[in-house]
Amino acid sequence: MEKSGCHSPFIFVTAFSLVVAIPSVTRAQAQVSALEPLNAEPAEVRIVSTEFRFSPATVLIAAGRAVTLVLDNRGAETEHGLFVPGLGFRLQAKAGEIARKNILVEKSGKYDYDCDLPGHRDAGMTGTLIVVDR
Repeated sequence: MEKSGCHSPFIFVTAFSLVVAIPSVTRAQAQVSALEPLNAEPAEVRIVSTEFRFSPATVLIAAGRAVTLVLDNRGAETEHGLFVPGLGFRLQAKAGEIARKNILVEKSGKYDYDCDLPGHRDAGMTGTLIVVDR
């Protein structure tokens, strides 16, 4: 017989297991829900241009997923572009402006991008677009 106020070790272990397992399940569900279906609105990826760099310089997107690339040039003192030669994709934004354009890349891989205005690439204005399979 148990004494009053004492609990079985089995109850403690079961309760402890639930406390540990529930956050793990919640975290896993959050990661899965972050993957939007292919027919959803295009995801927006913002790249900020300044003199003379992109932030972030490395961008990750899913293959087969429509994405709106946004070139945010609001803080820049001059016009900048974002050119992805391997995809024939180009954005231009005047100083203080934002440009946006949809892109859909079917094939995974690494695609270099740069500002193709004279001297900007040579000044270090480059980046990489990484397209991964879902």
